[in-house]
Amino acid sequence: MPIARRLFPFLCLIIFLPSPFVHAAAPDYRQAGTYKESAFISGIGSGKTHEGDYQPVLLMWHLGTDLKKYLPWLEKHRGVLSFFIETQFNPSHNPDENFEFGVSPGLQYRYPFTEKLSGYLLVGAGPHYMSLVTREQENGFIFSDTIGGGLYYFLKENFALNLGYRFRHMSNAGLFHPNGGINTNFITFGYAAFF
Repeated sequence: MPIARRLFPFLCLIIFLPSPFVHAAAPDYRQAGTYKESAFISGIGSGKTHEGDYQPVLLMWHLGTDLKKYLPWLEKHRGVLSFFIETQFNPSHNPDENFEFGVSPGLQYRYPFTEKLSGYLLVGAGPHYMSLVTREQENGFIFSDTIGGGLYYFLKENFALNLGYRFRHMSNAGLFHPNGGINTNFITFGYAAFF
């Protein structure tokens, strides 16, 4: 999964940054406490296949948990590293009526810029199924690799709007042929609850 390997050093650099990004007493749990997140995320995707434009609609449930409870060296770090699982069912209307579904575990790093605004980066990969038939990619069982980033805007202490971008690569890791892969760019938006 080359995408995950490219983003891993960047996530490590952010997590281990020294003192200007670390403080002793964070103002609320969004910055320093242990939390869980449940979010609904949707998005519009655009990619290319030999048969034409590929335009899936992202319908996803994102469940995350703060890793500070399990990694004590993160306790005084202002940002939040979380493990997530995303389940999704994505209809597509181009080049034909198709669908994809799957589950992707991953890591997300969120850093608060202000009390209401946080930025985030994420990486995830997992098994999927795709009904689309193309000349470059065998349909059926595939893997989905995703990297992305975006912003949370907190409406209240435990509710936030989410706006982001994701790049996704789908292929089957050479298990079936052809395996040319399909790359898709997504603009995402969602609503998250923290508890």
